[in-house]
Amino acid sequence: MLSIPVVVHNDYFKWQLDLFWYSQQQVYGKRAADVTLAAVVKRNFRHDPVQEEMAWDLDIPHVMCDAYFDYLGWDGPTEMVHTPLNIQTALAQMLPELDDNEVVEVLDGDMFHMRKAPKTRIPHGELHVDDVYEWWHFKSLSDNRHVIAPYFANGGRFYNGGFVPIIGTVKTFRQILPEWIAVHRHILTVPYEPNIHWWGGMFGLQAACEKAKVRMIAKDYCYVPGVNQLQRSHYAAHYAVDTKFSKRTFPTVDVGAFDNNVFYRRISGWLRSKDGNNSV
Repeated sequence: MLSIPVVVHNDYFKWQLDLFWYSQQQVYGKRAADVTLAAVVKRNFRHDPVQEEMAWDLDIPHVMCDAYFDYLGWDGPTEMVHTPLNIQTALAQMLPELDDNEVVEVLDGDMFHMRKAPKTRIPHGELHVDDVYEWWHFKSLSDNRHVIAPYFANGGRFYNGGFVPIIGTVKTFRQILPEWIAVHRHILTVPYEPNIHWWGGMFGLQAACEKAKVRMIAKDYCYVPGVNQLQRSHYAAHYAVDTKFSKRTFPTVDVGAFDNNVFYRRISGWLRSKDGNNSV
C-alpha cells in the first residue's frame, strides 16, 4: 500500500510532514520510501508564491502538485474554505503515473502511522474508510443527509460517512475523482453554514461513491485523540482536535501532559529527534 499524505508547501504543514515521515521510518524502516509518496501542493492562495520544488530538508518521496485553482482554472475566490479541494486535485495529478491495481491510502497532513497498516485485499469498486467522522460530527446519514441526497443516483446504498484514511485501488480513485471534485465545487456555491462548506470534500466523496456504485466499507483504523479510545486496530492517528498535542499551538507542547501510549510516545520521540534542530 502506498501512503499519500496531502500537504501544502508552507510552514504550517512543514512540521506535520516531518512528523509523518519520522513515523513512517520508525514503522517501516528501510521500506518507508517504498510505501510513501507525499502530495505537496505548491501554494494555498493566489497571493502565495508558487513553490516548484520542495525547499524543506526532507528526503520523503513526493510529487509537487498545482494548487486546486491552478489545476482547475478556478476564477473564483481562493479562501480557506476552498483549500480542501487540494486533496482531490493533487490526487488527480498523481494518479496517472500509478498502476491501476496499486492500492493507495489518502491521508490528511495531520496524520501519521503508529503501526504498520494491515495487509488486506481491496477489489476495484470498493473503498475502505474510517467512519469515526460520521458519528463524531459529519452525520451524512442522518442530520446532514439533505446535503448529499440531491446527488444520489442509487438510493444512498453505497456511502457511509467515512473519510481518512481512504484506501482503495488507483482505478477506483480515478473512477470517482471527477464527481468528487464536481460535487465539492457545487456544495461551495450553496448557502450552507460554514461547517457544511468546510466538509464539502467529505460530502463529495460520499456522493461520488454513491453515483459510481463504489461501496464504502467502514473500518476502525484511526485514533483521533479527544474523540475515540485508542485500540489495537488503530494503525493511524489523526491529531486534528487533540488538546495535548495541539497543531494550533505548536511548537508550544507540554510533553508532561502526554499519556503513556504509542501515539504520544511517537510524538515524544520525534520531538527529541529535533532537539537543537530549528527545522520544525
